[in-house]
Amino acid sequence: MVKITIDHDNCDGADCAECVDVCPMEVLILDGEKIVVQNKEDCSLCEVCMDVCPNEAVKVEEE
Repeated sequence: MVKITIDHDNCDGADCAECVDVCPMEVLILDGEKIVVQNKEDCSLCEVCMDVCPNEAVKVEEE
């Protein structure tokens, strides 16, 4: 099981969206101005979204 957390206080949302662009499984999507998680079970735990986030607002962990 995967837990993906977006810290919306630190996330720049649509102004950045680098995590959305790099997610190979399309688990992170843009919903208006906010980054949201969809189909988290599809996450491959590659953590590339965490690596590209300039604000360290994305956290991926195995539950």
